[in-house]
Amino acid sequence: MPIKITEFFAMVLALAGPAPQEAPRELQLKVGEQIVAIGDSITSQGGYVRDIDAVLAQQYPDLKLPRILNAGFSGNKAEDLVARFHRDVIARKPAVVTINIGINDVWHRLKAPHQDEVLAKYVRNLALMVDDAQSAGTRVVLVAPSVISEDPSAEGNRRLALYVQAMKRVAADKKCCFVDLHAMFLEAIRRKPPGAGARWLTTDGVHMGPMGNGLMAVAILRALGVSDAKIAASTPPEGRGTFPTSGPASATSRPSPRGAARTSGG
Repeated sequence: MPIKITEFFAMVLALAGPAPQEAPRELQLKVGEQIVAIGDSITSQGGYVRDIDAVLAQQYPDLKLPRILNAGFSGNKAEDLVARFHRDVIARKPAVVTINIGINDVWHRLKAPHQDEVLAKYVRNLALMVDDAQSAGTRVVLVAPSVISEDPSAEGNRRLALYVQAMKRVAADKKCCFVDLHAMFLEAIRRKPPGAGARWLTTDGVHMGPMGNGLMAVAILRALGVSDAKIAASTPPEGRGTFPTSGPASATSRPSPRGAARTSGG
């Protein structure tokens, strides 16, 4: 059964479960501060980025926050982000960068056995990006990869858990914010409403539909110190009056940098 657009974030919050105890109680942004979101095609599609923009604009109009700069690029793995991190993040001098990467590091290698050296390279690349950002005075939010298939027992999700834990360790070592998006998605799948389709958070098991984008936005907004009450009082920037709660949903898109394709790869 569809839900009204005014009820959208309240529904997402109910699926997400309670905010983490370590979530800040006050907004972590100041007047005019710029955010850059870097990642793969999940970021380049732009759905969760636009949701975050909408909440910040509605709830904090006096801060005059610019729209988030979208630095997502289809098919990227951690090593690809490192190669363009200075150009697409550091050179833009943001106050905050969100880094969401790891899906393709696992998904594109599922036909081969897990390799510890690949995971170790992922860790090194994450650490390099955090070091570069912090040296430039940019605050870092590490956003864990979400899911590979909406079946928690799928091989992709079993392997992904290793990358999520690795990112958590990097965040602890570098003393930066960590958002456990993977755990939130697993919780939302556990709370799936009766009658919801096999793919109701994503369009294909990886790329986000409206509910998946909403979950990502809630996770990051909480990390930025936005209260659940303010999130629930907001409306997403969709051009529809209702959202489906079952079956696949079309992901909204935003132009990717330099014309990157948004549908092949994560």
